[in-house]
Amino acid sequence: MQVGDLAFYMAHPRCLNLSDPGCRKTGSACVYAYFLWTDKKVGTAWAMPKSLLRKNRDEMLAFTDFRPQDVIIVDGTAAQRAKQFASGAKVFLLGFDCFSTNWQMLPPFVSCVMIDEWHMGYGNNDSLRTQRLYDAMEKFEYFLPLTGTIINGKLSSAYPAVQIIDPTLYGSYDVFMLTHAIVDGYGKVLGWTNPGKLSKFFGKHAIRHSFEEVYGKEAKVVINEQCEMDPDQRAAYKEFEAAGLLELEDSWLEGSLPGVNFIRCRQLMEHPQTFGAPLDKIKLTGKEQRLMIHLEHAKETGKPLLIFAVFQPQQDRLVDICKKMGFRVGMINGTVSAAKRGQIDEDFQAGLLDIVVASAATASVGFNWGHLDTIIFMSIDFMDSSFLQGYRRAMRGVRTSPLLIYVMEYEKSADQRIFQIVEIKSAMAVEVDPTQVAVKISAAQVLEFLK
Repeated sequence: MQVGDLAFYMAHPRCLNLSDPGCRKTGSACVYAYFLWTDKKVGTAWAMPKSLLRKNRDEMLAFTDFRPQDVIIVDGTAAQRAKQFASGAKVFLLGFDCFSTNWQMLPPFVSCVMIDEWHMGYGNNDSLRTQRLYDAMEKFEYFLPLTGTIINGKLSSAYPAVQIIDPTLYGSYDVFMLTHAIVDGYGKVLGWTNPGKLSKFFGKHAIRHSFEEVYGKEAKVVINEQCEMDPDQRAAYKEFEAAGLLELEDSWLEGSLPGVNFIRCRQLMEHPQTFGAPLDKIKLTGKEQRLMIHLEHAKETGKPLLIFAVFQPQQDRLVDICKKMGFRVGMINGTVSAAKRGQIDEDFQAGLLDIVVASAATASVGFNWGHLDTIIFMSIDFMDSSFLQGYRRAMRGVRTSPLLIYVMEYEKSADQRIFQIVEIKSAMAVEVDPTQVAVKISAAQVLEFLK
């Protein structure tokens, strides 16, 4: 735990910890919850992605003198949850939705809410989950979100935390948007402005430790690997490219999903074989062929790999490819239960699995895989946070050798625009907090960075 974190929390009953992954946010939060109970008899509700429930309970017990019966995971049926709330525990760990729909059932002595990976649960003002959190904060005196990604692709992702901590700064979401959003005559968001106001707010109300501050400069090398599409794949892709890219331009700034043409472009890029003849004859795509080189190397060295991919059919193919080469493989995505993810995590760390194939949405937070030397992104989503959080699964403390991060990119494809959008979002986050690491993943940006 960083010296001074606890003192900061004590002086600011509603504040944030915006430290980078691996910089001990969890430990300081656990100690804070213990302080609140021992000094003030204040209990804590800790909301988080369900995949972190087990891990964070273990860490709460490791960092404090709470007894196992003092730290309870709330989950299951209505009857089970009622029993858990009445258990006499001091700390209650809940998934985001469980907290938002059950906070009224917490005992009266629970007056602190901590939220892990805030950006994944409450970064959208208009969501029902966030609106319920606003209602809940009338009950809670203490508030501590934990995230290294307070700006998650757009400045408005910061608003809910700002509003809860200091509702007088903007007063309403409409005022926030008038202050920071650049819109056209139809209300469409064209860009964002005035990041300095948010930077000043977080400088006052948040504590932050960068990875470089704690461990020194990140020991990593980003390697962009250019791949070629199969001719049949390219022909099918071109049918949707123009309309798809136009849909993307209409959606990415305001955070809405791209249209069907762009999604089809990406599907044809990442798992064309699922579309039938003649694409089902493609034994390996250009990206998969490049992956085979890394798999052969992993077979020779015995070193583990983490492979990220966006689409479930692509993840399924990657698991199948790896298994056919004799690797022991686990998959973490939205179809895998929290308990199963926890078991895969333990097996991976214990050396019982050689490779984990995962989506960034489910495996880019909470896991500590410092034993990795190589991470491969077969495809990425539109969030700079997914890339940063993803590779930082292996940036746990000081590394003795650089982490190799391979990013697959199809030549002359939608990949270039996706990478550019991610880099633009990253640059916006750096404007709010200059200690953030700028994401550079496109071929041109990586080459410029290495000069």
